[in-house]
Parts: sequence; C-alpha cells; structure tokens
Amino acid sequence: MNKIQDLKQIFSQETGLELKTGVSLSEYSSFRIGGPAEYFFEARQLSHLIKAVETARKYRFPFYVIGGGYNLLFDDAGYNGLIIRNLASGLSFSPEKGWLEVHSGTYLGEIINLTISAGLGGLEFLAGIPGTAGGAIYGNAGAFGQAIGDRVVEVVLLGEKGQEIILKKSELHFGYRHSDLKKNHRVILKAYLKVEQDSSAAIKKKVQDYLERRSKKHPPRETACAGSFFKNPVLPDGQKIAAGYLLEQVGAKGMRVGQAAVFPGHCNFIINLGGAIAHDVLSLAAELKERVWKKFGLLLEEEVIYIPATASMI
Repeated sequence: MNKIQDLKQIFSQETGLELKTGVSLSEYSSFRIGGPAEYFFEARQLSHLIKAVETARKYRFPFYVIGGGYNLLFDDAGYNGLIIRNLASGLSFSPEKGWLEVHSGTYLGEIINLTISAGLGGLEFLAGIPGTAGGAIYGNAGAFGQAIGDRVVEVVLLGEKGQEIILKKSELHFGYRHSDLKKNHRVILKAYLKVEQDSSAAIKKKVQDYLERRSKKHPPRETACAGSFFKNPVLPDGQKIAAGYLLEQVGAKGMRVGQAAVFPGHCNFIINLGGAIAHDVLSLAAELKERVWKKFGLLLEEEVIYIPATASMI
C-alpha cells in the first residue's frame, strides 16, 4: 500500500481532518529555508491540535509541533514525518483573578492588540516579538529585561494519554530563554498570564516605545531571518554579556557562507540574502561560535532551533 495514501487515510479516519503532503517548509519559516514536509497539518482549534497529536502518538508517526515558525531553521531535506502547525488561537480575560487565558496558537501581536483595547498592562515588552504564545512560553521569550515566564501563572499541557495536565509557574523552572518544557517537547494547549488594569493610552505608549527601540537594532520585519541567533552568555556570577558585542569583537560583520550572512546592523542576526540553505546557516553559525570560543573562551548557545529531518516529539 502506498505509504502516503495509507497515512492520509488513517489520519482522516481518526480525526475527520485532512493531511497535506509534500509541503515546502520554507513557506512556514521566517528564514524562508527548508525542504518538504512528508505530511503537514495546520490546527486552528485546540480540539484539532489534540486530535492530530493523539493520532501521531497512537500510530507512532514521527511528528513535530511548530507555531509561527519565527525561531526555527528547517532541514534542507525537509521533515520525515508530520509537521503540525499550531495556530489554535483564543483569548479571554478573568477580571476576578486578573488572568488572561491564552490558547497556545495565538500570535503575540493578537495578545498585544487585546491588552491595548481592554486596558490590560504587563505584557507590553512582548510588542514586536513575532510568533505564538506557545512558542514564546516554551523558550521563555522576552526583551528589555523581562520575559513571558515572569507573567505565567499556569500552563495547560497535553498529557501522553490525552489528558490535560496543569503545571504551576514554579513547576516550569523558567530561566533565561529556558523552561523545563524544552526537556521533553511538551505540547502546550493554553496558558494563564497575570495582567493588571491600566489605561489603554498608557499601554499603547509603552508598546510604541518598545517597538521603536526594537526597530533601531533589529532587521526590518520583511528580512528573512529567525531573530537573535545566539543567547547572550551568562557568566558564573549571573552577569549577561551581549552575544552581538562578542561577535562584533571577533569580526563577524561582513561574514557570510553562501547566501547566509551576518546582518550589518547587529551581529547576532543571521539573514538569508536569498536562496540560502540550512547548511549555509549552520556553517556560518559554527564559524561564529568557533571565533568567540577562541577569543573569549565562551561557548555561544543557539537560540534558534534547528529541526533535523528526523526529529520527533514522540
């Protein structure tokens, strides 16, 4: 039996939903890099996300859940399995608790727009960060000395048997660009974030300020890249050193491999000049890491997640 037809039929029977095949992953990555996914599904409801993950687990399909694709680098070979794109969005506010309920596939931009209109403060620092809530919580995204983990109250995960698992903030061990969710690729369904009542005008002003500050050092939004490529190294005493500074000191400006290049305005961004492949990006990143290690004795750690063709969340 034809493998593709067999898997498509199983997925349809189990979920009532349809898989796509041979989808180019470059269309779902801000890097605009990546080969074809063997199978691809876009979930726009939490129920569909749950069905897709449960089916993949039941039949032992290799699968990987992604969000907006803004901090990912896909393999040139694509993905040998099922890519599940989580765009299951939803937002609601509980005035009694002061919590904002956020479905994991909700874009951060949607969250910011709601907080402005509803007068809910505390999340302004997320303005301009692309991607979804699930991806942001997974990697504890943040800016300007703040991170989304600071605002998390609870996270609801999809358990191995299809049950909902609720974890408190203290159980997730948020750190700099880290959460325990990274250890075993937990599937996030939704989260509750702490917010405070504030005036819409004050929130909007803070948002605009953050956006202006980001625009001065980040590549334009239309640039093909995946955000800051490396984490800022943290010294034993807790002090952070900007990766961009270290890279500038080792002559990163002007470096390129193939069509992958260091962004002229900030050395911690690798950009796709057009036609770059994953191998170009990985080779350039390896050279940058080697230079920093030789000069400073510091090992840079990638913030961008590389997904090999054989990766799986099973």
